[in-house]
Formats: sequence, structure tokens, C-alpha cells
Amino acid sequence: MDEVIIREATGEDFTEIHSLIVKRAEELMLATNDVADVTKLVRDYYSKPAKFCCLVCETDARVIGYAIYTHGYCVFLGRSISMEELYILPEYREEAQLPLFKRIVEITNNLGYQRLAWLSSKNSSEMHEFWIKNEAIVYSEEEGYLHYQLDVSTIQERHCLATE
Repeated sequence: MDEVIIREATGEDFTEIHSLIVKRAEELMLATNDVADVTKLVRDYYSKPAKFCCLVCETDARVIGYAIYTHGYCVFLGRSISMEELYILPEYREEAQLPLFKRIVEITNNLGYQRLAWLSSKNSSEMHEFWIKNEAIVYSEEEGYLHYQLDVSTIQERHCLATE
């Protein structure tokens, strides 16, 4: 495997991203007909303001994963990032999942945001272990999902990221 590259998505990436979203839906046994089509993904990504942000993870000139996130606000903590999805093809997870997650953490820190939060299925023990190993805390649960977060002190202290 070549070097893992993490970068902002381009419009041309969304055909591959869409395929990965469909694969993820199948893994979760969700209806794939509910997945937004490529045209809608590109339109929402480039709208002003953008409806979401997207990073891709690639190796060997192939997109092997993505992270979709939005900017949010918590009345108690201030600005935050909500990670909507982080997905890496299973055969690349060992090498690529952590660098993609760390890039989202870095973005959160560089923007001076107070929290990174996301949901993950209770049925995904592999992801739960990954999140806990990387200092995430479970702050609540509901209807088959766990709510995870990293707060600013965890981001800066445990992930050894400097503030700007």
C-alpha cells in the first residue's frame, strides 16, 4: 500500500464517495435507496454556505474512505464539529482510520472549537473500541446509538495538539 493521503474532497471524488456511502449503508443493513445521489452530494457540498464538509482518505490513487462533518454550536460550550460519518474500507482500517480521525481532531483544534461530537451504532464493537482507545467519552445513548465526544482539553492534552 502506498502512503495514506487525507485531503479535502473535490467534486470528482463524489462518485467514489457515493459508492462508499452505499457500501456503509449495506454494512449497517440500511436501505441504500435513502442515500443521496452523487448530484445532490456535490450540490450540497458546493452550496453557499456548504451543507457539509468532507475529507477523503486515499491510497494507491483510490479513495478508500471519507469523513463528513458539519459545524455546529452548543449553547454551553460554543462552536463545535459534528462528525456525521467516518468510514474506511475494512481492508484499510488498520492503516487509515486513525490518520483520518486525527485530521478531524486537528481541524476542530485549529478552528478553536470546544468539542468534536458524533454518533455511532451500539452494534459496532470495533468502532466503540476505536473511539474509546482514542480518548472519546460516551456522554449519552439513545435508540441504538452512542453519543461520543472529545472536549477541547482532551483534544489539546491527550492528542498533543498545540493551540493556535
